[in-house]
Amino acid sequence: MKAVNLIPPEEQRGGPGGAGRSGGAVYVLLGVLGVLVIAVVAYVLTTNTINDRKSQVARVTSEASAAQAQATALRPYRDFAQLRQKRVTTVAQLASNRFDWERTMRDLARVIPSDVWLTSLRATVSPSVQLGGGAGGGGGGGGETGAIRGKEPVPAVEIVGCTTNQAEVARVLTRLRLIQDVSRVTLVESAKRETQASASGGSGGTASSGDSGGGGAANQDCRHGSGQIPRFQLVIFFKRLPGATLSAGTSSGAASATAPPSGSTPPANGSGPPASGASSSSAPSSSAPGSSGSAPSTAAPAAQSASGGSR
Repeated sequence: MKAVNLIPPEEQRGGPGGAGRSGGAVYVLLGVLGVLVIAVVAYVLTTNTINDRKSQVARVTSEASAAQAQATALRPYRDFAQLRQKRVTTVAQLASNRFDWERTMRDLARVIPSDVWLTSLRATVSPSVQLGGGAGGGGGGGGETGAIRGKEPVPAVEIVGCTTNQAEVARVLTRLRLIQDVSRVTLVESAKRETQASASGGSGGTASSGDSGGGGAANQDCRHGSGQIPRFQLVIFFKRLPGATLSAGTSSGAASATAPPSGSTPPANGSGPPASGASSSSAPSSSAPGSSGSAPSTAAPAAQSASGGSR
């Protein structure tokens, strides 16, 4: 009897359908392997990128640390440069507010005539500068020159002195305008001493306003009791400093002195032309500097009086 296989051919082992079934599994396995390979490659690339970034961060951190150390090492030079700039600015400001007193005093000594002697000289860069004594020293004219000087916040010199006659006072004003950077010269007062009238002449004379100052006024009066010698008070104003302001006065200093006779000695009493009374002149400030040898130009003529009585 012949054996018959009742199993379907596709179910039988080794049949033609077995190879097709196993081939599908191979494709699945290859796909899985491909995905794993791609994941490994992506992981490796990502890891390499991260390592590169870490290396860059470490390098930049090292460079920043080196730059910071270099900046710290160079910081004293930066501080020195800033200090130098501040000092240069300070020196420039001081130079702009500086007034050349040495040149001014030299020019003043050159232009003062030989027959003029001074009893007081006060030089300040601003009215706010305060000194121990008045501008008139012991001559009693400090308040008068100080009032005129306080009107201008510029360098100025206040002078009190005597000369032989009123014409010489005008000559002094003209010559003072020759000093460099002078803007104007203001005559505060120029007065002779009133002499006592004779017994038959009526009322007796009194001292002029220049002699009415208390204390040492009589001892400091450059007229020495003479009725022929005028005593003048004036203020020399200079141009405004480049760095000066209108309201704030600088503290660059001041000079004050009580000067001895700078030329000839004062004439003795009774010398010169006789005068029957007091002679005084007062004029406001002059304008622009004039040339030497010309008469001083003032805003108003000097007021003069000559009478037998007191002024």
